[in-house]
Amino acid sequence: MTGVSRTVDSSAQPPDHTLSDSTMQREDTVPWYRQFWPWFIMALPASAVVAGLSTVWIAMQTTDSLVIQSDDGMNVVTERNTAAEQEAIRLGLSATVDINLETGAVVVTINSAANIDLPTSLELKMRHPTMASRDATIELLRAMPSSAGDPNWAGHFLTPPSGRYFLTLSSGNTWRLSAEWSGQLQIRLEPADQSANDRH
Repeated sequence: MTGVSRTVDSSAQPPDHTLSDSTMQREDTVPWYRQFWPWFIMALPASAVVAGLSTVWIAMQTTDSLVIQSDDGMNVVTERNTAAEQEAIRLGLSATVDINLETGAVVVTINSAANIDLPTSLELKMRHPTMASRDATIELLRAMPSSAGDPNWAGHFLTPPSGRYFLTLSSGNTWRLSAEWSGQLQIRLEPADQSANDRH
């Protein structure tokens, strides 16, 4: 039996990994600004900085409308308000305010326990809890009485309000009625002390 000789080809080489190595090298050298994660990581602190600067800007542009500024001091203003509320309680005053949010028309009906002389004009103040720029003051003038014979005053908003406000109806420093308004078409105003007692 004739033996078969096998010749080993010395020219045989191992597999060429040049292409795969080149591909891996290209993947590793993609510029960082074309990758997702660096931008995602930087966006988190950047958004916090933007939010902080926005908060500072809002705080600098607005004032607390709940703080009453007066030349004669906070104590005097508080005493005046308290005296006006006590006078409204003594007179048995309350008011119903009707607000038309589409037209901005305001009608106030005064109810009183006694037959008293009421002024020809009243002042309705609306104070926003946080933004003084949204405060509004409306002059109300005497109008035709209601169907029940109660005296009415009428006025008009330049811009119909929206949101939450503190309403104050007053006749100068003589008497004062108040309530918290949050979009109702009709709201009842009473002296602040009496409103607090009614809630308890």
